[in-house]
Amino acid sequence: MNRLDNIVISDSLESFPFTPSGGGGGKARIPKRQNRQQHAYCLEKMLDEAATQDKLEETNIISVSDRNGIYLEFRGKSEYDLITKSLEHIGKNVRMCNVREVDETKFATVFIPNNQKDFFIKKIKEYREKDKNKEVIDSIEEIVLAMVDALWTDKRPIPEESLEGCEVWLSVYKKENHMDILNEFFDLCDKLEIEYSKDYIIFPERAVVAIRANKKLLKDILWNSGHIAEFRKLSTPANFFIENNSREEQGEWVQELLNRVTFNEDANTSICILDKGVSNGHPLIAPVLKDDDMHTTFADGIVQDISQTGHGTGMAGIATYFDLENLLESNEHIKINHKLESVRIVDDKIKNQLELYGDITSQAINKAEITNPKNNRVVVMAVTAETDINADKRDKDKFRGDGNPTSWSAALDNLALGNYESEDSDPRLIIVSAGNTYIDEIEISGDYKTAVVNHSVENPAQSWNVLTVGAYTNKSSFDDGSTQDGGYSPLVEPGSYSPFNSSSLTWENKWPIKPDIVLEGGNLGYNENDAMKYCVVDKLSLLTTSNDFQKGDFFTTMAMTSPASAQAANMAAKIMEKYPDAWPETIRALLVHSAEWTDAMIRQAYGDEKFDKYHKKDKRRKRDLLRIVGYGVPDLERALYSASNSVNLVIEGKLQPFIKEKGKSVVIKEMSLYELPWPKEVLLGLGETEVILKVTLSYFIDPAPGEKGWDDKYRYPGCRLNFDINNINESKEKFLERINKEVREEDFDKESLSKNDSDRWFFGSENRNVGSIHSDFWIDTGANLAEERYLAVYPEGGWWKLRPHLGKANSKIRYSMIVSISTPEQSVDLYTPIKNVINNKIDSKTVIENKIKY
Repeated sequence: MNRLDNIVISDSLESFPFTPSGGGGGKARIPKRQNRQQHAYCLEKMLDEAATQDKLEETNIISVSDRNGIYLEFRGKSEYDLITKSLEHIGKNVRMCNVREVDETKFATVFIPNNQKDFFIKKIKEYREKDKNKEVIDSIEEIVLAMVDALWTDKRPIPEESLEGCEVWLSVYKKENHMDILNEFFDLCDKLEIEYSKDYIIFPERAVVAIRANKKLLKDILWNSGHIAEFRKLSTPANFFIENNSREEQGEWVQELLNRVTFNEDANTSICILDKGVSNGHPLIAPVLKDDDMHTTFADGIVQDISQTGHGTGMAGIATYFDLENLLESNEHIKINHKLESVRIVDDKIKNQLELYGDITSQAINKAEITNPKNNRVVVMAVTAETDINADKRDKDKFRGDGNPTSWSAALDNLALGNYESEDSDPRLIIVSAGNTYIDEIEISGDYKTAVVNHSVENPAQSWNVLTVGAYTNKSSFDDGSTQDGGYSPLVEPGSYSPFNSSSLTWENKWPIKPDIVLEGGNLGYNENDAMKYCVVDKLSLLTTSNDFQKGDFFTTMAMTSPASAQAANMAAKIMEKYPDAWPETIRALLVHSAEWTDAMIRQAYGDEKFDKYHKKDKRRKRDLLRIVGYGVPDLERALYSASNSVNLVIEGKLQPFIKEKGKSVVIKEMSLYELPWPKEVLLGLGETEVILKVTLSYFIDPAPGEKGWDDKYRYPGCRLNFDINNINESKEKFLERINKEVREEDFDKESLSKNDSDRWFFGSENRNVGSIHSDFWIDTGANLAEERYLAVYPEGGWWKLRPHLGKANSKIRYSMIVSISTPEQSVDLYTPIKNVINNKIDSKTVIENKIKY
């Protein structure tokens, strides 16, 4: 492959006023009420009973504060909708706390202040007498006093007797100050003698704090505060497993490698490892990790890796060298152009901490940034929350990740975006391991595929804006080239997803595709004749640096998704070093764009059945594999470079998705259109030669977590983006008419509207258009592709539009796109003609202004 720089596109943008062509959401399912008066009477009676019960409950509560209101729980009819948006009135301080769905029944918890106690009585009266508010009142099946259960939104059980770590999500609305609400809550905890942490996380309309409580104490809080939105279980990090390896002559190996490595002392690209600390006295790590770049979030001040597993030191070895085993076996001279930073955020010996790990993560990143404010930085964290590996996915009392945002994952979204605690900063590239499937899960499930499917990607790796890394493996033989060691053989063939991988296949389709990519995580040993059928084998794991180097043990091994995430960080740092001005959104896009499924992964999904890459209608099985391995294994060469026959175009842009003018509601504002610089004559000359067009869109969403109705996919992100390309024989004008109502003339003939040929895409819009990174491709002839050159980026809804009182309606959003065109024909030169098209356009550039009216 001849190495050519990727091409940046900056002069082909047009902006157009935009109105989506879709027809909006489906009609709500509302139960029919045969007798309006009777239904109104029943609801009024329920309100009276809730108020009476509230008075009775107060007699059993320690009252130290006046909450000035009541919490009510509204239940919809099973298998019907509950019109939750009409249960809230921001101007009157009637607050929606949370929305939940249990067994196809929807629930909403609402706080009503005392000065608005007649709010729902009036609505019901208008319904009974004037048939007003019909949709919302018809949708209500029951109203009861909200108890702790109505505010508990976690799938793990409420702590009944024992005091356990819990999150309290406080509601903070318009004209209220976050710190005033927080201090009021801390004062309440002092009065109730409840242990709490003064750390907190801020989100739109929410503040999250950590306490230690049981159900009784949560009830005391609920009856003394009018700002409770949710209670959840506090997430704490899980332990890690690393198998030590026996080694000889390790000191000579280390020295021999160091003789072949050049370290760039002036490097301003760094990998920041959030883990258990790193032992930077190791001779392979010392050149890249200085004492000043070692930090901790613990009061003990210890920055070294003092853990038994040496997990942080192992991460450092892989983040620095990518593949130590390969480097030790080669004679290659290499140059390291990045440095390391380390923040110790986890300690196995410190148990039962009352910490919000979203805030801990923020503190950790902040320490590194203060020390080296000008560095280009990749943050990598192979720390995930504990899960119950024995939980049956049908058992709703057991916690398993389900894709829902948490305080930790949402904090990562904020940190990546760069607006944590409302303080604007530069966006960040954050890489997180997906979490691991363990041997006992495989034994319980009966096979590794079932175990991987059932083991959800772990909190906080469901974060939309982070790059989540799972595990595949090429480990398939031992030192002597054999495929057996002590009776154990590799469980999966080279190129397969690793038995240690986790997936998002059990999540609802509306949640992001996770993992995004997969990298080496090791294989598992298998011996069906042994009592212990499965075994972690050192020789099927990754070689890395050991924190026991002072004892002469310079090397150890790692497996699972942790080393995979360290490899991803290494690749990202190399891309950053090559393109230092590229946005974090672009680095993420290049890694995902370069990824592909291996043949072995396809065999894992399809078995012996022939897999046809042109089979465009088999979207379900593609979705299944997409949610196990993401977009596949990234290729550093494809990310870093173009070639004559394979060209990467890089686009970085901004648009304003919505506009709010005085006295008017928020509307969608604009879309972006690019004309891709395809060399038409060259492509037409290719005739029937196969050409691949691939597009990846990457952007960072503005998160607004809180259980306020996830059936509305626009509640969590501030804005969502999408892309499309014109069809074959579809002109620029027809393409715009198809996707954008705004450009249609008054006498527009709907019959002339061109159809969206979505089947041409490999994954399809339903599979790819989730989360904040979308990637897809199609295979066509060069002649057809010559006409498919108009690329649109357009907005979809989000809370910026739905919640204008938060003042974000006129915000702008950044996006990065990678568009590649390639052909397997090595003799074809696409790069030079594309460069010529761009240069000719610059030479003859004219400015065209589209007059936009609103």
